[in-house]
Amino acid sequence: MDNTEQVLDLFHRHIESCMYTMESLGDMIVQASECLAESMLHEHKIICCGEGTSGLIAHHLATNLLTSFQQERPALPAMVLSADAATAIAVDSSYNDIYANQIRALGQAGDCLVLCYYGNGSTATLRAIQAAHERGMRVVSLCNLSGGDASSLLSPEDVELAFPVEDRARVTEMQLIAVHSICELIDSQLFGNPHA
Repeated sequence: MDNTEQVLDLFHRHIESCMYTMESLGDMIVQASECLAESMLHEHKIICCGEGTSGLIAHHLATNLLTSFQQERPALPAMVLSADAATAIAVDSSYNDIYANQIRALGQAGDCLVLCYYGNGSTATLRAIQAAHERGMRVVSLCNLSGGDASSLLSPEDVELAFPVEDRARVTEMQLIAVHSICELIDSQLFGNPHA
């Protein structure tokens, strides 16, 4: 396979992943957007975090909510948990608490936690979910597997977007598409659809 064929193959795998995701998670993406919009309508905030490259997806979501996404609108209440604070927490306490400590300090009942990760979820991911529930927060998770340790901690009020792909690059791509879809749906729900 030459380089051009490899690029074409990558695009075909991306399109295939999009089709699988659309068919299996379309309704859940809508549900995730409604969960976040409802939280903001009741004057609560969205707290985002993630591990590895999924942390960049969480950061991107918070940024899109804080700035205009597809249309001019006010900034929406969202934050990404600080990596600088996470480093200090890991040194002083434990890496396993890098998100949980921040959630316990900053989270309030009615807020939503958006958690992006790959695989079954590390101990830090599990403790983040537990901390969110302790604070009365709902959780929206973006992952690539369902039924793992993190999934078992989710409550019926939480929303799990378990992407039906295994390749790490495709998972990241699907998380990004889901985040863009969620942002567009939130804008439409809160401010109307400018394309209607």
